[in-house]
Amino acid sequence: MLVRSLHTSDFRNLHEVAYKPHPRVNVIFGDNGQGKTNLLESIFLLATQRSFRRSRLDDLVRFGCEKAEVVASICHGEVERRLAVQILTKPSRKVALCDGKSARNSDYFQGVHVVLFAPEDLLLPKGSPEERRRFLDRAIWNTCPGYLDEVRTYEQVLKSRNAVLKSMLAASGLRRRPSPGLGVEGELATEPSSDDSESLLSVYSEQLAMAGARLIDRRRYYLRTIAPQVEATFDRISRSGLRASLEYRPKVSSRDVEVASHSELQSILFDQLERDRKRDRIRGFTHSGPHGDDMVIGLDGRDASLHASQGQVRALVLALKITEIQHLFCLHGDPPVLLLDDVSSELDAQRNGYLFDFLRAMPSQVFITTTSPEHVKLDHDRLDVRMDRGGLCSDELAC
Repeated sequence: MLVRSLHTSDFRNLHEVAYKPHPRVNVIFGDNGQGKTNLLESIFLLATQRSFRRSRLDDLVRFGCEKAEVVASICHGEVERRLAVQILTKPSRKVALCDGKSARNSDYFQGVHVVLFAPEDLLLPKGSPEERRRFLDRAIWNTCPGYLDEVRTYEQVLKSRNAVLKSMLAASGLRRRPSPGLGVEGELATEPSSDDSESLLSVYSEQLAMAGARLIDRRRYYLRTIAPQVEATFDRISRSGLRASLEYRPKVSSRDVEVASHSELQSILFDQLERDRKRDRIRGFTHSGPHGDDMVIGLDGRDASLHASQGQVRALVLALKITEIQHLFCLHGDPPVLLLDDVSSELDAQRNGYLFDFLRAMPSQVFITTTSPEHVKLDHDRLDVRMDRGGLCSDELAC
């Protein structure tokens, strides 16, 4: 994949930005708060139709504006297409276009692959399970665009099931009943849920088990595929003799998930949901399922979140990212676009050296943000542009 041109209008703090990137290395530098990360986010948004930040849709539109737009010419092999994403605030919605027309996800995402490496990723082994699931889902989506629809299906069913649970909790009233002779609030009085709600809950449990089994299938397969390469890459980076490992840890009581077939997975998930039904009704949300699963990063058989040093954590994440990029390249025969958001400032000299050696060898188009271009140890085939107050400046661009 290659980004030949990029145009943004009122995206985040970016005004009108017209940018023709270099086909190899693009260094975007400037002080903090000038819009460097926003520029990377605009490319990521085009490639995934999602932001890599936690924000509302309206937050993507520059303050005081009603619409933001990101447009790019994308080249994949001999095919060049024009992708566009528009964010509208009244009403709040997102519109994605391919060559000026609406397109199915399978057509829009054809040949579009980006890998993001941000400072937050360096916290992955010791961070929350939610962050590791996001990393895993983004990586899988790059290998299989249809996975996005599978995730959305699961999220929609989960939302519907949780809505039923919340309505059942509200219907129970949780009315306070005064204790005899005390005149103060006493124990909770509950009422049984309606048969209709119980039946609907069963339907959603079945649908959630079906959708959830697909997600677990994808996640298990991806981790099995990349685990040997992560182990080998970590060994080369760290030279510690310690073994890196990846494990998918589902939030179900069964220990057979790792070897279960797809149909067996559905049964395991459905049985777990049925066992949790009483607890879910009391709490008003679904406890078990892929939305609560985790990817455990190990070091010599121990959980890295508990036992890895800061240097080992960085080496593990670097191995994960490099493996993700190499896997995509081998799978598609076309290097993904790499987005590196000020990562080099978070790595020590040894790991920075390994990262830049890898970037020299990988024939990807690279976008790197930094406070100073001197931090980027790539001397050839590069274009430096300065970001200032939401605009770009360089020898080729007018400030």
